[in-house]
Amino acid sequence: MFTHSLLLVALATLFLGAPCVASAQADILDELDRTIDATENFVKARNARIRNVESRLSARDLTPLQQYNIYYQLFLEYRSFQFDNAMAMLEECHRLAESMGSRALLSDVHIERAMLFATAGMFFEAGEILANEIDTTCLDATQRINYYNAQQRFHSDFWHYTSDHETRERSGHKIRYYRTLILQNTPDTAPLHRYVTVRNLCDSGKWEQAEQINSELLSNYTNDEHEFAMYAYDRARICEAMERSDEMVEWFARSAMADIRTATKDNASLCSLAQSLLGRDDIDRAFRYITISLNDALYYNAKLRPWQISAIIPEIERAYQAKQQLQGEEIRRQEMRARHLAVIISVLAVALMCICGYMTLLLRRSRKYSHKICEMNERIGHTNNELQQLNERMGEINSELREANAVKEEYIALFLSMCSDYIEKLMSMQRGIRRKLSQGKLSELESELSSSSLMDEELNNFYEMFDNAFLQLYPNFVEEFNMQLKPESRIHLKNGERLNTELRIFALIRLGITDSSRIASLLRYSVNTIYNYRARTKNNALASRDSFEERIKTIGK
Repeated sequence: MFTHSLLLVALATLFLGAPCVASAQADILDELDRTIDATENFVKARNARIRNVESRLSARDLTPLQQYNIYYQLFLEYRSFQFDNAMAMLEECHRLAESMGSRALLSDVHIERAMLFATAGMFFEAGEILANEIDTTCLDATQRINYYNAQQRFHSDFWHYTSDHETRERSGHKIRYYRTLILQNTPDTAPLHRYVTVRNLCDSGKWEQAEQINSELLSNYTNDEHEFAMYAYDRARICEAMERSDEMVEWFARSAMADIRTATKDNASLCSLAQSLLGRDDIDRAFRYITISLNDALYYNAKLRPWQISAIIPEIERAYQAKQQLQGEEIRRQEMRARHLAVIISVLAVALMCICGYMTLLLRRSRKYSHKICEMNERIGHTNNELQQLNERMGEINSELREANAVKEEYIALFLSMCSDYIEKLMSMQRGIRRKLSQGKLSELESELSSSSLMDEELNNFYEMFDNAFLQLYPNFVEEFNMQLKPESRIHLKNGERLNTELRIFALIRLGITDSSRIASLLRYSVNTIYNYRARTKNNALASRDSFEERIKTIGK
């Protein structure tokens, strides 16, 4: 009985807790989106700090050591912000340390350069500095710890970068060696000591212990500090290893927000979050995050991070394209439903026209008998009321006729689209014939040659049919169109010509088809040609060119 009760409680917790987890995850991602929207503010704040530090260089009578300290502070600002500027600041520090003859300061610069090269993926340069430019016998206790940390960071990054088995084994040995030296030379409470302990526990698969120490590290920092971003990223990887995917997404997001708030461009959290969301079918966010991450990497201008991101982009792009394809299929289904509705509307329009014809017949009959009404003086009042009702009804009929005309124009456009699609099929057939001709398939070519010769004839028939249909609707279109142009620019048609290309373009605009690419598709011209015709005609307008097309749309109203 007790076991049964525990089972019910567990199930209730599972079903009630799942929506809460999903809601918390949505909230953290919404907060991340808002933080991303404010990115420019954080970047401006960092640039302001940099300018403030740079302004101190203009002070008079600065000693070389004071200049060194200012350049080193600038390096710290640029270290995770812009690689080239960070390296330039270290070069200045190196120059000043040499001018002062300080071996200690030179060692600091070499260690920082090695660490910067390693994090940027420039492993050859980092390895050269660590092996040849640092005299470890002259380092003090703090410098030795920094040197050990640079060595373990270099070999750790290189271990992930290289694919050679022997090289990975050597790097793994070096990682363990220098981490041991760090642990031996730092107190247990030092952040670096605990960070290295977490890395060792993760490598050993002791995830629970690693998570406990990581939580202690995170508690020492706020969510707008760079260290918080580093340790939050480690926490996400621990949750990933423990298959707690919801918490993994949350900690990647927290790490990314800390990177944004500190204007850190050399970051990994947003890229990892994009990859995690890809597995959850949140394609839009994944695509946005990977794009931002790539832009940050390019802004930082080191080669390692863009290389890492480029390995993920194709996968996200394929998923994004697949989603777009599904959306396209949904649009096509909606278009099919719209066609069905159009057929229904056509039937209703025919019925409406029949009703209008019947009402017109009744009106004609009423006119024949109107003289009899005049002779009936005693029924004048009643007759006036009937005439008033008939006038109101005529107004309603006129309104219905205007609606019918609008529907008629809509279906003329649909008819033009169908004709255009038919001609497009003929053009595809012609291209197929050319392809078979180039491939030497003469037997198949003979069966299709007669069909390809219909292309020009069909296109001319399409123009003629369009001209006749349009001028049936708007017989005075050419005259009214010319009235909108300057006298010297008016159009004079050739004998037997009902419309020319310029008139057909604005005839389509009169029918409500204003998109140049759609007009180009219907008339079989390039989009640039359509643009040129429209611009040239508007330049010859008698009145304002900006309202020219709107005036054309009123022709025949």
